[in-house]
Amino acid sequence: MAWFEKFFDGLYRDVLPSTFADADSRRHARTIRRLLRLRAGQRVLDVPCGMGRIAIPLAGMGLHVTGVDRMASYLRRVRRAARAAGVRVDCVRCDMRHVDFREEFDAAFNWFGSFGYFSDRDNLAFARRVLAALRPGGRFLVEGLNQPWLRRHFRPHSEETIGGVRIVHRRRWDARGARVADTWTMRRGSRVERHRIVIRIYNGPELRTLLQEAGFGETRLYGCPPVGQLTRGARRLIAVARKPRC
Repeated sequence: MAWFEKFFDGLYRDVLPSTFADADSRRHARTIRRLLRLRAGQRVLDVPCGMGRIAIPLAGMGLHVTGVDRMASYLRRVRRAARAAGVRVDCVRCDMRHVDFREEFDAAFNWFGSFGYFSDRDNLAFARRVLAALRPGGRFLVEGLNQPWLRRHFRPHSEETIGGVRIVHRRRWDARGARVADTWTMRRGSRVERHRIVIRIYNGPELRTLLQEAGFGETRLYGCPPVGQLTRGARRLIAVARKPRC
């Protein structure tokens, strides 16, 4: 069983809602809207959408948002939060590798480092499915850790408490596969979980090459925070790729 088939259904359900303040989520949503050049009334795909922390503020900006996630419990939270906010988010339960839309969206985004969950072949296949989901000229935004920054600041061990859950990280960098293997030990009261997650970490040229191999054309790279020129010192990497018009 792949790590992501168990990880999100455990104590991480309590970690995720507390990872970002509401003000951070609204700021991220504004950044996504600006980089994707979205206008009210356009359709945007959030994949995966998690608990909707980005989808809901985007819907509040007048966008028609569809959120895709494999976790039914997360999508229930999206629906409840959307109702409470007085907005609509269409929810689709699906492994993001199997999204099956045809030229339905003006833009799509994959935020907070979830692009590299799979093998290189599956990451490429996912990008191709997003390409198929976009209308000609549509844009796809991918955000994640910037590999040069991570290698320079790599920490084999760290600890933190989020959402009442104590988390101990033990990390290993696989230079050959450009992947981080991170063993999370999460504890709340007497409950303890241990998960080993493995994520592919890209540098800018690698991510641009993958998106263009998937069929995207012009691909712009940014570093953040704050959003600006991509440098080796940027902690996060954003790529915005455009689907050719013909």
